[in-house]
Amino acid sequence: TQSLLSLAPHDKLVPLVRTHGIDQHFLRVDGRVGPSHTSKAGHLVRHLAALDGTGVTADRTVLIGDAVDDALAAAHVGARAVLYTGGSHSRSSLESAGVPVVDSLAEAVRTARELAG
Repeated sequence: TQSLLSLAPHDKLVPLVRTHGIDQHFLRVDGRVGPSHTSKAGHLVRHLAALDGTGVTADRTVLIGDAVDDALAAAHVGARAVLYTGGSHSRSSLESAGVPVVDSLAEAVRTARELAG
């Protein structure tokens, strides 16, 4: 399964996901509500709690992100992470998180599947 969690504003994210016709691929889509300085870890905790009852657990979750903070948030909840170099952070910065770093989203999905076992 997959869900989408973003710090993009929720009221902008959900229509964007629908516009691209990909909403049916996700169990849940959550964007940020509240101030932009919201903690990624707290946001992830709330997202996982909302998925309670779907069989999704932190220990079976692999977060695909594009910032060291994403790997830290995953570690905070007991999930694993894969970081993608297509964002605004350098590969060397991402590698400092100590998790797999990949150069394409297809590679991110393959790596996440391997990590999930």
